[in-house]
Amino acid sequence: MRIFFLTITLFISITLFNYEAKSQLSIDTDITILRAQSDEGNPDAKFYLGTQYYIGRDLNQDFDKAIKLFQQASDGGNVSATFNLGIIYAKGRGVEINEEKAFDYYKKAAYGGLPQAQFNYALWLREGRVGEANPIEAIEWFKASANKNFDRSLIELAKGYETGVAGRRDYREAVKLYRRARATDDNRDDSPYLQATFYLGRLYLKGLGVSQNANKGLKFIREAADGKVNAALVEMGRIYEEGRYLNKDLNFALNYFLESKKNGFIESEEDIIRIKKKLGSS
Repeated sequence: MRIFFLTITLFISITLFNYEAKSQLSIDTDITILRAQSDEGNPDAKFYLGTQYYIGRDLNQDFDKAIKLFQQASDGGNVSATFNLGIIYAKGRGVEINEEKAFDYYKKAAYGGLPQAQFNYALWLREGRVGEANPIEAIEWFKASANKNFDRSLIELAKGYETGVAGRRDYREAVKLYRRARATDDNRDDSPYLQATFYLGRLYLKGLGVSQNANKGLKFIREAADGKVNAALVEMGRIYEEGRYLNKDLNFALNYFLESKKNGFIESEEDIIRIKKKLGSS
């Protein structure tokens, strides 16, 4: 399973440093004043200045300075800096990859209450990236993150209720969580919205946690497929191949499998070969 649902970039450069977030920090974003505040020991200033160095915005890119400032900010209690250090050591940009350090930073930031860090920490716990896998503790961290409405944790927790890993099998709870994740306004490919839409569509098809509604289920799965969610593309391919809920159409099935392969899901190659054989013999 993929560890992350998207290409990892610095959390701060995408979500934290918009205008509203800047206005909430006790710092001035003028570089000269920012440096002075950083020298005074302000962890928020160190965090923001480190960001500027890391991404090369308003300053020449300098990973060493950035990482040093992130460490100082983390030591001063800035949880986002701690989380970013985890990402940096996990990805190895500016440092050697060190999963033990990354794990420790994720853990520290998770205990600091950052939902994104709780999500990453839960994933690593579940998969045993460092040490033994601990799916039970992982679920608790998904719950903590989901309680702060972090969309990806909402999805993982919903899947846990589908399978029973979350402590009980509860399809109604899964439906509620998928619906909350769908409330995220996110237009990226393979986004939490589209992922949740796919999983919710499957539950509508099966009538699990909701009244069975094939039309709504197909609508949701098709929407996710149109958004290039590979699982949805494959599901639509198999629906057309088997003639479930829709009239059987091998050409439509082939197109969905081809699209999923084009989108990087190489496992679709077997489906493509199978459908082409069926078309050749028909």
